[in-house]
Amino acid sequence: MGFLGKLQGAERLFTFDDVYIVPGRAPLDPSKVDVSTRFSRRVRLLIPISSSPMDTVTEYEMAVAMSLMGGIGVIHRNMPREQQAEIASRVKSAPPVPTSRIYVAPEDDCDKAYDYLRSLGLRDAPVVSQDGKLVGHVRVSSLRGCGGGRVAQVMEAPRPFEVRRLEEALSFLESGGSDTLPLVAAGSYVGTLTFDSSLDRVTPSLDSEGRLLVAAAVSPFDLERARLLDKYVDALVTDVAHFHNDEAMAAAKAMGREVSADLVVGNVGTREAAVDALTIVERVDGLRVGIAGGSICTTSSVGGAYAPALWAVAAVRDALDEHGASDIPVIADGGIRSSGDIVKALAAGASSVMLGYMLAGTDEASAPLIRIGEAAYKPYRGMASKGAMQRRFAVDRYTRASKRVAEGVEGVVPYRGSVMSVLADLVEGVKAGLGYAGASNIRELWERARFGVAVPKQVPGELFRTGQ
Repeated sequence: MGFLGKLQGAERLFTFDDVYIVPGRAPLDPSKVDVSTRFSRRVRLLIPISSSPMDTVTEYEMAVAMSLMGGIGVIHRNMPREQQAEIASRVKSAPPVPTSRIYVAPEDDCDKAYDYLRSLGLRDAPVVSQDGKLVGHVRVSSLRGCGGGRVAQVMEAPRPFEVRRLEEALSFLESGGSDTLPLVAAGSYVGTLTFDSSLDRVTPSLDSEGRLLVAAAVSPFDLERARLLDKYVDALVTDVAHFHNDEAMAAAKAMGREVSADLVVGNVGTREAAVDALTIVERVDGLRVGIAGGSICTTSSVGGAYAPALWAVAAVRDALDEHGASDIPVIADGGIRSSGDIVKALAAGASSVMLGYMLAGTDEASAPLIRIGEAAYKPYRGMASKGAMQRRFAVDRYTRASKRVAEGVEGVVPYRGSVMSVLADLVEGVKAGLGYAGASNIRELWERARFGVAVPKQVPGELFRTGQ
C-alpha cells in the first residue's frame, strides 16, 4: 500500500462524542441495576470507577473515599517510594466508614476550642496530640467553665475504639451519650466518627480481611518500589503512557514474577498492543486502555499519536476475546466527561473506567483549594506537564530516560465539593444508562448495547454545546 493508500484507508477513531447508545427494552428499574465489576482479576468493585494516579488527584483522602464508595483509588507515584507505601498502609488501616478530622489539641485555648465545637453543633470532641496520639476527650460544658485555660486542664480520659471494633463503636454512638467517637489503629488516631457521618451513603469495597481496597501506580522499571508497595496494595498499575514498548513489556514481565498483588498493565491503545502484552508479559491481571485522550494530555498534538479510549477499548476487548482472555478486565482511561461517557465505555467492552478530570475539583483531590475572584478552583495537571515532571519521580512515565518535551498542560478545574456526592451522581447516571440500553448489569450491557451515530444537530442540547 502506498502513502496515499494509507491515508485513504485510514481507520475511523471513534470518540465518546461520535456515538450514542440506542435505547433498548429494560428488564428492570434502573435503581435495581447491578454495576459491580472487576478492576483486575482478583479485585472486585461495587462501582465501575477508579481514580487516576495523578499528583493532583489521588493520595490518601481520595483513595479512602473511592473505596468507601465502592470503587478504588490508584495512588500516584510522583513521590518517594516510602511516602507512597506509607499512604497505601494508611488506607489499609483506615476505618471502612466515613470519618472526619474533628478534634482539638491539648494546648488549645479553651475559648477557641469552645467556639470551634459550638460552630459544628457538637457537645464533645476527642483530644489529639501533635504526634497523632489520642490523649483525651473534652466536653463543651467543661470548656465553657475553663476560664481561659488550656484544653489539657479539663479533658477527660480518652474513649478510643479500635477500627476492628467498628460495630461496637457505632452502637455506642447511637446510644446518644456522645456526639463524637475517635477511632484508632495501631495506637494512632485515624479519624472521628460522628452521628451524622454519611453511613447510609457508602457501601465500601473491601478485601478479604475487611479492609479498604487500594491500588498504586509504579514504573515497570522500578522493581524496588513495586516490592515495597506489594506489602500493602491490592493491585499495582504500571504507569506508562505507551506500554507497547519492548523494554517496558520485558520489565513488566520480570515484575510480574516478583509481586503477589494483581498487575494491571498499560496504557495500551490497540489490538496489537493487547496481544503483545498477553504474549510477552505473561501475567496480565488487567489492561489500562487509551492513549492521548485525557483533557490535559497534549500527546496528540506533540507526537501526533492518538488512540481514544472508546475506540481503544473496543479494539482491546476484541483482541482479548479472540485470544481466549475474556476474563481480563479492561479499564477505560482518558476523555471521560460524564456518566454517559462511562456508559459508552462500558458498552464498548470496558469493565471499569479511570477518572482524573471529573474528580480533580473535589475536596478529596490532593491539590490545594484556591480562589480566583469569587470562585473556588483546584489545580489540575497532566503527568507529562512541566510542573509534574519537575518533581522527577514520574518523569519516566513517557520514556525511560528523562524527557525534555512536555506532553501535558496545567490548569485549574472548578471546585465540586465532596467526591462522595460526585460519585453518587455518576453511579445513578450509569445505572440509568444501563437501563436505557436494556441491561441489568455490565456483562449484559456488553451483549445488548447498540451504538448509533447521530446526524449533526439532531441531538437535543447540541446547539448549546457548540455555542450556536
